[in-house]
Amino acid sequence: MDPRLAGVSLADEVRGRGRRQLIGIAIAVGAAHLLLGWVPLIGALVLLIAAAWIRAGILQPTTAMLSPRRRVLTRWTARLVMAVALALTVIVTEALSLIPVLGLPVKAVISAGEVAIAAWAVTTYVHWQLRREAMPRPIASWEWVVLVLCFAALIASVIALALAFAALASAFDTLLGFLS
Repeated sequence: MDPRLAGVSLADEVRGRGRRQLIGIAIAVGAAHLLLGWVPLIGALVLLIAAAWIRAGILQPTTAMLSPRRRVLTRWTARLVMAVALALTVIVTEALSLIPVLGLPVKAVISAGEVAIAAWAVTTYVHWQLRREAMPRPIASWEWVVLVLCFAALIASVIALALAFAALASAFDTLLGFLS
């Protein structure tokens, strides 16, 4: 990192680097879905790897520049939002596995879009927190409320994911009953 960068200019540099990285990861996820998306749950694994990359490539190095309290808030809020997006995308993409011809390209587009939006959201959120840190602005109480709401949304999305997989299993069971 350039030693002349500090405060707002550092935040702008981080934002630009995050934007460049999100294009590459979105294209990689879309291509992986086109190649491997026909295998059940491989798409979910690809999304999980992309989320880990966003965390390790964008979130962790950038939040290391924040104060400890703001770092904890920023990391957990971003992680929870990414987890909710991941769970909801897995529900949609695995349901699309049931559509023979159009399911695969639609899965690829949706997955690439989700990863691009998640990387953009994390980059924008961390950039916003870096700017607040540079100004310096204290953490507002509503930011902690958002963190709690993100946790509640994660619980709801995991329940929805479990229900969706139960519904898919039931649909396959019904289909196998008709075939035999």
